[in-house]
Amino acid sequence: MKWLVLFALVAAMAGCTSVPAQSAETAAANGPAEEVARILAQADAAQDQPKHLGKLLAALDALGAKPMEPAADPVAQWRTQAEMPIIPPYRGRVLGPAYKAGKIDPGATVRLPQLFDGGRAARVAIATPGQAPLDFTVLDREAKPVCPPAKARSRECSWTPLFSGRFEIVLSNSSSDAAGYYLVID
Repeated sequence: MKWLVLFALVAAMAGCTSVPAQSAETAAANGPAEEVARILAQADAAQDQPKHLGKLLAALDALGAKPMEPAADPVAQWRTQAEMPIIPPYRGRVLGPAYKAGKIDPGATVRLPQLFDGGRAARVAIATPGQAPLDFTVLDREAKPVCPPAKARSRECSWTPLFSGRFEIVLSNSSSDAAGYYLVID
């Protein structure tokens, strides 16, 4: 229900501030984690377009995403290049999705352990600039897939853990080129 209120806010802001209208519609259809990942990948490609970059960062702000590792956050650098639209202050959700930018060498695998609360919906999404074909899966504490493995060209994995515990996000690059990614955890 909170996400519906947030999506309504994003949709209202889209009309008032030129934040891309498809962001609110896509977020409502795909889920906020996947939308944050998509916006990060689009912002990566829009660094030479200050106005468009500003609109994308405003949409990211409206979704409440925060970096998992502030020291490695590319968004801080993007903000220095962006022309941010004027938007009214948002007061609402204190905690939002966390995101991480990373790069995987050819043939390499990245394993990211995360804790998720039992009985609360969990989401993990990934987007890759340039549509790099990363393999993406989430494993439970017994190394069983929570969501089926998939190519990470803007994918989301959603589930509700029965018990609080550790899960592992696994990203693999089977291509012959290094690949960047944006991972979002909610």
